[in-house]
Formats: sequence, C-alpha cells, structure tokens
Amino acid sequence: MAKKKKQKTKKSELFDFAMLLIGCVCTSLSFNLFLLPNNIVVGFSGLSVVANNLFGIRPSLFLIISYSILVILSLKFLGFKSTKRTIIGSVLYPLFVEATSYVTPYIDLSNIEGIVLILCGGILSGLGSGLVYKVNYSTGGSDVVNQLLNKLLKRPIGKCMLITNGVIISIGFAVFGLKTVIYSILVVYIISSVTDRVMIGISESKTFRIITQNETDVKKFLLTKLSHGVTVIEARGGYTGDNIKMIMCIVPTREYITVKEGVLEIDNNAMIMVSDVYEVLGNK
Repeated sequence: MAKKKKQKTKKSELFDFAMLLIGCVCTSLSFNLFLLPNNIVVGFSGLSVVANNLFGIRPSLFLIISYSILVILSLKFLGFKSTKRTIIGSVLYPLFVEATSYVTPYIDLSNIEGIVLILCGGILSGLGSGLVYKVNYSTGGSDVVNQLLNKLLKRPIGKCMLITNGVIISIGFAVFGLKTVIYSILVVYIISSVTDRVMIGISESKTFRIITQNETDVKKFLLTKLSHGVTVIEARGGYTGDNIKMIMCIVPTREYITVKEGVLEIDNNAMIMVSDVYEVLGNK
C-alpha cells in the first residue's frame, strides 16, 4: 500500500513538473514572439523589455540575474518552505526565454495586425501561467515581489499586485509612451482571465438559489419538467425575521435561460441568485 502511494506521488510530481515545463515554454514563446517585439511591459519580465530597449541587455540575462536576487530575498524573508517551488521556475523561465529567442526569428508575423499579436500574446502567456499555477509552481518575478511586499509592508496581496503592476507600467509609460500602457493593461487583463480559466476551468454548470412564495410549483418544475434534483434550505429574513425556504438547484449552463424564465413564469417576484459552478463532487 505504501509502495503504491509512493509511486502515485512520484507520478504526480512528474506530471506537475511536465506542466511546469509546458507552461514555461508557452510564456517564453509569448514573450519572444509577441511581447518583446511590441514593447509590452507586463509583470516583472516587462522590466527586461525596458532594459533591452535602453541598454541592449539580453532579456534572459536580465531575468536570470534579477530572479536570482529575488529568490535570495525570498529565502531570507519568506523562508525555504515558501520559496522552494519558486526556485525551479525562476531558473527554467529565463532559460526558456533564451532558448526560444533562437526560434522566434524564423517565425514571420510581420503581416499580422498589432492588436492581433497583442491578443495572441496575452492568451498564450495566460495559458502558460495557468498551467504553472495549477500545479502550485511559480516562475518567480512579480510573484516574489508581491509576497515580499505583503510580508514587509503588511498589505494585502491584491494591493501589492496593484503597486507592482503600477510601478512597472509607469516605467513602461516613461520609456515607450501611452500606446504601450494601453496595450500592457489589455494584456494584463487577458493574461489574468485566461490564467483563471486554465486553473479552475470554464463553468459548465450554474447554481440557482431561489426564494419564492410558490415553493411547491417551482420544485415541481425543476424536479419533473427538467429532471434536476433540488435542495430546500431553511432560512430567515434578516429584516423581517420571518422563516423562509430557499431552493437550491445545480443545472447545466445551457439550461440557464430555461430555468430562469420558467421560475419567473411561476413567480415573477421570485428572488433568483445565480453563480458559476466549476466542480460538483458526490451525488447527494
């Protein structure tokens, strides 16, 4: 039993490492194909775009030096436990940036509109980041900076991310101008959206929470006409203190309109709350 568990753990670690490699390939290709040629300043690697433009420093060299410094700072202030899954990514990403830089010159994108290149860069980078984060690794850079700011300034990670991105994009504005800022903000949004989709998936179901005066008819509609199970939750009005019942039902996304319109047809005063469901476990 212990041997099987050990083999399973080893396979899991190999899978995680494979996802890290694929993620690094995607992000480094995005950097060399789309972001660097268009002077898009996104994340900590955006500083390497600035350094390359101003001083002719190879991005991979800038990244390996700066990431090494950040790893040392992380070990000092955050400890080995918080840093260990960042070390590998901090080494691999600059190496892949260097390796893919020899491939990208052979890929001709000169006939493609700039905005299309920006979109492609954001999507590919978001795909790579999502794969890396999904297996609990990190490629370092901004992630380490945000954690350090969180530790040293005692500020939430969200605010630290705003500070980091704000400073980097401001530097991009000073060097490249307003166009770069607009494109960089667009790419940050695309990367964030795609990363979330890769990590948690696309919602295939919706949770309906319904408060209605026609509980019996709504349950009958969901149970018999749509063949969906329901759960009735006892609740109490916060203002009135009255006891009420809330119907909860999980339905496929494609049936969202059918359920909403069906419930409102039964009770047009029903309170309906809808949220995305990314995973359903169990059958009760």
